[in-house]
Amino acid sequence: MQSHSEQLSADDVQKLTTISKASEQIRRLVEDLRFLSHTDAIVDTSQLDYPKVPLDEILLDLADTFETDAESKELNFEYHLPTGISIKGDIYQLKRLFTNLLDNAIKYSQTGGIIKLFLEKQKNFAVVRVEDTGIGIPQEYIPLIFQRFWRAETARVQAKEGLGLGLAITQAIVQRHLGKIIVNSKVGAGSSFHVYLPLA
Repeated sequence: MQSHSEQLSADDVQKLTTISKASEQIRRLVEDLRFLSHTDAIVDTSQLDYPKVPLDEILLDLADTFETDAESKELNFEYHLPTGISIKGDIYQLKRLFTNLLDNAIKYSQTGGIIKLFLEKQKNFAVVRVEDTGIGIPQEYIPLIFQRFWRAETARVQAKEGLGLGLAITQAIVQRHLGKIIVNSKVGAGSSFHVYLPLA
């Protein structure tokens, strides 16, 4: 019906757009819940056998996309991604992990802000840092942000899109890759997410 919208009234076109957006949101919700359910079913993540993948190349692909997204919101985007850093992992899941973090960084930053994406080695880990100069997270909320369906009051007040599953999925992916994620944030100054993943 949307492909033949010229045959519809303006009100009907608007209704179809609303239905389409709601349907897409439900589809994403179902996919996210399926992923988390599958993750819950895995008892021993150390038995997951992932291939060796170039983390620097995965992040560079994302940087190209998010640099454009940042520019469209008048944000500065900086990245430093040294080559030759590989881990064992699932490329789709890793892209999902860092897409969630970068998307949030852009979503919660104001015009003129800075988004940073850095990759480095620390001992036996590849460390990815996603930083922003956005609204920040109150300290008392930081232990809650990875809970499913949890959203900060600032996100609800500002009517930011989302269902509160992005960071829950991010943490699940990190855990499936035997890594850890650390969050530092200050209200009004921004947030920094550090993801540690074992080197291949």
